[in-house]
Amino acid sequence: MTENTTTAPATGIEAAVRAGENVGRLTPIPEDGARFFTQLVPAGARLEHIDLEALEDKLAIFPRRKTGTVHVQDASSFIEYLAKHALSATEVWADLSRTRLVGVINAHDEASEDRITEGVAGHGDHRVALELLPTKAWQKWTGRDKQWLNQSEFAEHLEDNAVDILNPDAATMLEIAEHFHAAVGADFKSAQRLSDGNVSLRYEETTTARAGQSGDLEIPKTFTVALAPFEGAERVPVDARFRYRINSGKLVLSYALLNVEEIAQRVFLDYVDSVRAEITAPLFQGRPE
Repeated sequence: MTENTTTAPATGIEAAVRAGENVGRLTPIPEDGARFFTQLVPAGARLEHIDLEALEDKLAIFPRRKTGTVHVQDASSFIEYLAKHALSATEVWADLSRTRLVGVINAHDEASEDRITEGVAGHGDHRVALELLPTKAWQKWTGRDKQWLNQSEFAEHLEDNAVDILNPDAATMLEIAEHFHAAVGADFKSAQRLSDGNVSLRYEETTTARAGQSGDLEIPKTFTVALAPFEGAERVPVDARFRYRINSGKLVLSYALLNVEEIAQRVFLDYVDSVRAEITAPLFQGRPE
């Protein structure tokens, strides 16, 4: 008796499955030495590329190399992080526009000594960043810079921030603030520039209790405050020019801080120099990509 060894033809479903297995076989795609695979998926689904190295990193006990950006809040932390992780290729960038320091740990290495061949290229994706934060005092004074305030508002600003005032001294400025409060109900008639540059404001009381009484209120031409633009920076003197307007007897006041942008930039550069003195990596002005 002869045994029949003929294979039964595949059904339509089985044939489709086998065809899918053949067509959808995992196929390696070379791309700069990385191992990527692609797979054909059914209609209506999406085509995905799988990075096996990234997958291995995710599942491994330890990743192959260090990546990521660490954000620190002071110079000492920035310096210590560099000291712990720095490589021969590490470099630091000082970004003036953002008052920011960025240390690129795995930057490109330097060229060979004969300058014929390039150094080893780095990924540049392990970084430490220090973004300097403005102090509250700096925000308060710059926030009111060139804003017109009524007498009470201006007096309260001086009282709330008297600790920052250098010249005239805080006591004198508080006395001026008290005079602003006392003359809230007065009509200001005129202003006279004095020989020392200060201004004398002539006013007349209009309240019922003191109607008809007049007086002079002297305000300085300029005053000086001590401010640190950024946390961790030293306080520096900042000059301000008093400004005033009299409209229909009503007095409004303002001040203009002088050269604040230049002062902030100078303080930042001093801060950068203090960091430069504590690190071995080269420091550049600019922003890394």
